[in-house]
Amino acid sequence: MKKIILAFAVLATVLSSCKKDEDNNSQPMSTQSEYFLVANRGSSTVTVFDASTLNKEMDITLPGTGADPTYLAYSKERAMFYVGDFANQKLYAYGASDFMLKHSIDIQEGAFHMWLSDASDQLWVNNIVSKTTSVVSLSSNSVIETIGLPTQDINLTTDAVQHDVVLSANGDYAFITILDGTDVSYVVQYATADFSYMRHATIGGDAHLLIVDDKLFATSQEGNAITVFKQSDLSEVSTISINAPHGVAYAGSYFYTAQTPAKGLGVISLSDYSVVSTQEALYDAPHNLAVNEAGSRLFLSHSGGTATKVVLYEISGASLTKKAEMDSGTNPFGVLYFKY
Repeated sequence: MKKIILAFAVLATVLSSCKKDEDNNSQPMSTQSEYFLVANRGSSTVTVFDASTLNKEMDITLPGTGADPTYLAYSKERAMFYVGDFANQKLYAYGASDFMLKHSIDIQEGAFHMWLSDASDQLWVNNIVSKTTSVVSLSSNSVIETIGLPTQDINLTTDAVQHDVVLSANGDYAFITILDGTDVSYVVQYATADFSYMRHATIGGDAHLLIVDDKLFATSQEGNAITVFKQSDLSEVSTISINAPHGVAYAGSYFYTAQTPAKGLGVISLSDYSVVSTQEALYDAPHNLAVNEAGSRLFLSHSGGTATKVVLYEISGASLTKKAEMDSGTNPFGVLYFKY
């Protein structure tokens, strides 16, 4: 009898344990939050919007006197986003979960476009006043290299300055645009392993960059064109004629560009590099773009001294339809999407 009772007790324990497992498995998975962030140069703030509801979550005020936030970057591996302060020679790192300041990194003056790669554990930021690029280690939160203009490799004028930057997905290469006067930009390729100059290509003035798969897209606002290069060797693949292309983003089969100062928004097919459509932007100076992970929403900042507007578009194939417009801080500049 004791053996029978013991057997029933063991069976009851097993059944109870299985029931607990079922209950645990039936619990809903924790959901991630996703955000659009805007650096507001005139307000010394970064505005955080919920990318799903479009509700304004908070304004983060940068430390320091007269802070001038320009651009942002996000590290998924570190769960941190980074903000460059043009005025105070600082790069700030904030936690993605609590939006609290974690690190303050000394760089040079004029923090502008930046990009990071978790693969190379590096963040590159162009300092357009100092005419340098700071390479920051994401591990040590310190500058590990400062790169000047490549004057030994390119015949630059005194007007030359670093502007945009992007890193390859595998982290092996960094590409920087150098603006040299109104009509000329250079796209320069560097090795992230030793920060050495590799090669360059010449395009029209005011150039910006975006990598799509194995291609590098370089817009020229002044040249009214987008040049498509192979990432590996900067050999030219195609040239796309479009009026005043500036800020860039892509989702699925389409590439998007803000047309500044043309007050437009262009859509380009990635399959044949044709201009699918252009439409008038709602406000002056359409500037910088970000796209959500699902590729269903495009976020656009409108910059300028007294500007405050950011606009959200729904993406449906090649079509962009206005979903909402919101007020950010003054002079909304760089934008960022991340999911945490």
